[in-house]
Parts: sequence; structure tokens; C-alpha cells
Amino acid sequence: MIVAGREGGADGVRIVLETEEAMLLSELADQVDSVLLLGGDDDPALDRLFPSAYRDDEAAARDFERYTRDSLVDGKRQAAQAVRDATAVRRGDGVVEIELDQAQAWGWLTFLTDLRLILAERVGATDPDEAEPADEERDDYLRAAYEWAGVVQGSMLEVLDPIGR
Repeated sequence: MIVAGREGGADGVRIVLETEEAMLLSELADQVDSVLLLGGDDDPALDRLFPSAYRDDEAAARDFERYTRDSLVDGKRQAAQAVRDATAVRRGDGVVEIELDQAQAWGWLTFLTDLRLILAERVGATDPDEAEPADEERDDYLRAAYEWAGVVQGSMLEVLDPIGR
């Protein structure tokens, strides 16, 4: 994976992924979409994605959720769809090059944040520095995906907002 500025100094990000990385991102976007669509009220990952706006006032929290939840879900689903669209590849191409303008890049960052929140909840990483080692192979895969998404996210942020600009 390579994350760099766009050609000619244009604002945004250029991402070069191996085909397998692009397919992984597309699959993870599908999974985020599934959580958003099918996650039940008891899914702790949804609590991470949509924390209560009023922890001390249950009625106000319900009202806030009633008025904002659908648009928040729509925005998160659009971000996941944008990642799926950009990473749609034919097998055997080798690499996938993606050019994102500033707005598209921030949409990707929204997706990566959502993905990492869901994965953190699934592997029990509420505090990445204190997370216990995974016990199962599936958790190892999820933890690796969590860490890899963090690298992509961090690399994009460095390009979009470098320190000392």
C-alpha cells in the first residue's frame, strides 16, 4: 500500500493498493454496511458508532436518535459504498490506483473510523494499548484488519494534513 499526494500537487490523496488489499477493503466495506443495516439494538458496535448524545437524559437521547439516526446511517453507508466503488477491481490486475479529492478522502476517513470502531468492539480492543492478545484465529484476522485500517487512516491523514503545513 502506498498513500501519497495527488499528481501535480492537487489537493487530495493517491492510494496504490495491491489487488488483495483492494478486495479486502471492499469486503470490509460490505461488513460495515451489514452492521449498519442488520445490527440489532443489542449490538455493542452500534453503540460505538452512535454513542448517546445525552447520557444523563434518556428521553432527550431517544429524541436525538429519532431525529438524527437515519441520516447518520445514510452518511456512513454512503462512505462504505464509496470505498466499495473505488476498490472494485477485476482479479489479476496486480495493483489498484485510486485518486481521491479532498472531499472523497474525508469520506474514506469516515469509513475507516467506522470500520475501526466496529473491529475494536469485535476484538475487545476498547483501549488499543491495553487489549489482550487474541485467542482465536478469527480474532487475529480482525485485529490485523483493525491495525491495517489504522495504518491506512494514519497515512491518509499525514497526506491531507501534514504537520507544519
